[in-house]
Amino acid sequence: MKSLKNLLLIVLLMFLVVGAGFFVIFNYSWVFSKTIQGEIIEMERITEPTAILGAQTKESQIHSYAVLIQDRDGEMYTSSAEDRQWQVAKKGYCVIATLYRYPPWDLNKGGTFFNARVRKLYRCPGKEKGPDSDFNEEASDTAPTQEPANSSEEAPAKRGGWSK
Repeated sequence: MKSLKNLLLIVLLMFLVVGAGFFVIFNYSWVFSKTIQGEIIEMERITEPTAILGAQTKESQIHSYAVLIQDRDGEMYTSSAEDRQWQVAKKGYCVIATLYRYPPWDLNKGGTFFNARVRKLYRCPGKEKGPDSDFNEEASDTAPTQEPANSSEEAPAKRGGWSK
């Protein structure tokens, strides 16, 4: 009876070890994914949409990007991405992204990242303006800086609003 219990325990443990091994092998990219937080240094669309018009065009080809992110420690991460959310991301924004790792048995790509997924996109702390700050500065430069001289509309504007 005791030897039967030991045999069943050994078989159960072997089953669990083999099952865990298969789980890790088939889900390697997910198990060893890396979530990083940092600034988008560069982001390029891999293929322009006008270049891939045709019947054989896949959705992933249209939304394919190469991404370079620098984390808080200064380390840079590169990844490819097929996520539509990267289309609205701009150089200079901060992002929390999950990068999936190629398995080591994929000898050409082992250890590198693919399929970067946007978890959160926001303006970097300490930066007042977003990545399109050049546009904002140009708009403020062309705006008039002088107030109208003794206009009847001047008094309500100084009170904080228009009233009728």
